[in-house]
Amino acid sequence: MPGIAGVCSQSEKTSFLLEEMTESLKHRHDYELLNYKKAPFYGSLAQLKELASTNNLLTKNNKVLIFDGELYNNDSALSDAEYILNLYEKEKGFAFLAGLEGAFSFSLFDGNEGKLYLVSDKFGLKPLYYAVIGEDFLFASEVKAFFKHPNFDKTLDYEAIGDLFYFSFVTGDKTLLKAVKLLPQASVLTYSLKERLFRIIPYWDNFSLFTPKGEHKEVSFEDLVELFKKGVKKRLKKKDLLGISISGGLDSRSILAALGGEAQGMPSYTLGLPGCEDERLSARMARIMGTRHEFIPITREHLKDFLALARALVLYSDGFYHPHESTEKVALDYFKKAPFKILFRGHGGEIVKASLAFPVQVDKTVLKAKEPSLLNRILLEKANLVLLDLEANKIFANEELKIQPQRIAEERLAITRKLLDKLSPADVFLHFYLCEYVRRQVVASLTIFRNQTEIRLPFLDETFLKEALRLPVNKRWEGEIHVEIVKRCAPALVKVPNSNTGAPLDAGKFRLWLTDKFNSLLKKISVPGFRHYTEFDKWQRKYFREALEEILFDRRTLDRGIYNPEVLKKVFSEHISGSKNYARFLGTAAGLELWLREFVD
Repeated sequence: MPGIAGVCSQSEKTSFLLEEMTESLKHRHDYELLNYKKAPFYGSLAQLKELASTNNLLTKNNKVLIFDGELYNNDSALSDAEYILNLYEKEKGFAFLAGLEGAFSFSLFDGNEGKLYLVSDKFGLKPLYYAVIGEDFLFASEVKAFFKHPNFDKTLDYEAIGDLFYFSFVTGDKTLLKAVKLLPQASVLTYSLKERLFRIIPYWDNFSLFTPKGEHKEVSFEDLVELFKKGVKKRLKKKDLLGISISGGLDSRSILAALGGEAQGMPSYTLGLPGCEDERLSARMARIMGTRHEFIPITREHLKDFLALARALVLYSDGFYHPHESTEKVALDYFKKAPFKILFRGHGGEIVKASLAFPVQVDKTVLKAKEPSLLNRILLEKANLVLLDLEANKIFANEELKIQPQRIAEERLAITRKLLDKLSPADVFLHFYLCEYVRRQVVASLTIFRNQTEIRLPFLDETFLKEALRLPVNKRWEGEIHVEIVKRCAPALVKVPNSNTGAPLDAGKFRLWLTDKFNSLLKKISVPGFRHYTEFDKWQRKYFREALEEILFDRRTLDRGIYNPEVLKKVFSEHISGSKNYARFLGTAAGLELWLREFVD
């Protein structure tokens, strides 16, 4: 993935180490590279050639700034990197960071102070990792870069692996290796070369997005729509390179509507099984808005080599994203020839439709849960996507993994107690969705896409979100805000059915109930025009079975002592027979094994 890498070191071999670290970030031969090599700081930047700028690596007044990403509210004539460096020099510090909007990470080496600074954006959309190895301090946009250091410690972090087998993503700032950590969102890491110590200080509090419990109030939908439109407009820079991903749901439809006339002629695409409902509905929306639309079919050809597909996902995501729906590789292949290099996507839209915020959808039991232990239990039941009914002390042979569900429950309870002091139960769930699911799961999937294209997420607009989250939860329950955006910005899109319900957006309650039941039945029996866009459980049983079996029951896998072989065989058999659905567990286990073979063995 395009990104940054660097080392603070006095070693004579650091220049060669930096070259190897940078090379590990290149998943395309034509990335454009910029380097700075002058002891004690060595840094580099890998960029997509279509978006590359020499201004993203700056040297000025004994300072070196390396910038990865983009700002949405830099309205000056300066490049984003120049804008940041000027503010740093003007304010003699980082007080300005709280006012920045964008998806970015950057390093700033200040030779006058003998300090290195690492900075992340408010939502952690551009991951930046760091490690101390001996007397060297390393940082990089991908974990794989750290393996290039000759003294790198490959000790596994079983708490991170435990997270994977519970949530399907790692939480907090952990990685799969104890030696490497993720820079927290909205943070500044300061490393002192003299003291060889670092500290991390937040520059913005994500609590500021949420309204304290008991203080929610009515907000004008008209004002919210205007704020969303402004958020989309801020992300229209380099319009000639922009495209949009469209589905039949509400998130991408809202972005499309907010684009208004700007959507005319913009490339758009939809990906899925031929005959899926999204194909039919997105084509209709594209005609209404005048986009240049393509449908990208998922065919048997894409599914025949599970091993290659899984390896690609594991390689590009550093093992953080494992084969679930397995559509990312199809999208990545399309992006190589797509007529855009920056893509609007609807991720994050669930934050303002609480009852649909997968995997922690808010429901009546959540609203009634005023006691931390009960609320935490409900959250963990919903967020347990991988283990499901499997008992850790039976499926795992590894002693550390056996205790992870209990560790997770205790850690989450402490966090839930703290959050519930300030937030409503619904917003406790949405805080988890934003700060854990989006930051660690969604961003991991976008890391895969960013090998070919940059991503913009209008729903993660700070001003819009803060105002929307002032509403009582029943006014941001299942798409009320989305429907208002569509009604006010592109009324013709209202009549296009929602693929999740089968009904137009202005349907009454009875019609919505009836259509939802009918739509679900048609999807279940896979009627053309109503099919779901993927059938991963079926693919895993039909197309991926042989490869999964080969990976999971290979001697190398079993000799690691992670699983109880007999229980694993039972789980595999029950899944393949269709009596149980352990797709995520088996996909996670296969992905972890491929990551271990690729990087650790």
